[in-house]
Amino acid sequence: MVPDRLQRLSARLQEEGIEHAMLTSFASLRYFTGYQATVELEPSPITPLLGVFLWIRGEPPILYLADMEPGEGIDASVRRESFSSYVVEEPLHAVQDLSAKLLAKLRPLPKGKVAVESEQIPAALLDAVRGQCSQLDFCCIQNLLSTFRMVKDAEEIETMRSALALCDLGQEIARQWALAGRREIDIFSSIRQGMESHAGGRVQILADVVSGSRTALAGGPPSVRKLEAGELLVVDLVPRHRGYWGDSCNTYCVGEPNHTYRQAFTGISTVLADAIAKVRPGLRACDLDQFVRAGIAKLGGSYPHHTGHGLGISWHEEPRIVPYNQVRLEPDMIIALEPGMYFEGKWGMRLEYVLRVTTSGVELLSKYRHAL
Repeated sequence: MVPDRLQRLSARLQEEGIEHAMLTSFASLRYFTGYQATVELEPSPITPLLGVFLWIRGEPPILYLADMEPGEGIDASVRRESFSSYVVEEPLHAVQDLSAKLLAKLRPLPKGKVAVESEQIPAALLDAVRGQCSQLDFCCIQNLLSTFRMVKDAEEIETMRSALALCDLGQEIARQWALAGRREIDIFSSIRQGMESHAGGRVQILADVVSGSRTALAGGPPSVRKLEAGELLVVDLVPRHRGYWGDSCNTYCVGEPNHTYRQAFTGISTVLADAIAKVRPGLRACDLDQFVRAGIAKLGGSYPHHTGHGLGISWHEEPRIVPYNQVRLEPDMIIALEPGMYFEGKWGMRLEYVLRVTTSGVELLSKYRHAL
């Protein structure tokens, strides 16, 4: 699939009058080369970035990758070259070495434009190449790339099914552990262990695990707080698998739920089901957002966050299901919908499913079923 993506990118760049590309985000490296970064979310102290995808018109694309990275998964259509990252005999000099390699390719080029991701490139690197390549105009294509990956190809959809299967497993574990006396952190630890055992390796995971009055905050990391009988537990799981993210959220009651919780849960479930039934190609993201917010308002609640978002190589991407966004849904977009309601200082509740837009409606990719 990488060659197909590169062909599409080439066509879009030509439309914009751009000759070359120098891309640096994790998302672009995965999407255009097939490489899956091995690090967690934090920047590396060894090198400010793991690699640069350089594509000069008329030449094979190159992935300049830190020499400490294994490089597995790079598509055969992309050539790998390493730059020095971890050294002990002298000070760390990843930017200097990478800059020198890039300049060797960029300096001889004639006047032209080079696409960059301004929000995803260290100033030291951009300044180095810009300062010595005055004939080149380094132009940001952040907005172009934000919509470029909205429609998923077959390989992406199958990879995301695997990531969402981890979500299904995690929610089942959360259901089993939603017991009085359990700590939030213990629930999260059990979920991570189950996911990693199933995946056969490390799983990068973002998670909201909050209980009691903490659920009114809409989210937060797990704490040492112990669950108490009769209160709510919100578990929102976002695992990364093979370079793609899953997403899911359910609200559980510790023991028997009261009438208020049952009524809210039934109401949010109905709003979510109605929203899923409304999804079809051509529907604007803002109209879907308005529909869901109106449904929650009728229940007497509201939420301060997005109604939903695209999902893929990034855990939050276009199309964002928010009030301002007039992007229209298309077949093979994958979106998460997550309505909720929150009452300050008291309690909150959120439910989420992930779905694929089809030519006639949707395919529900989340297989677990919400249950209070």
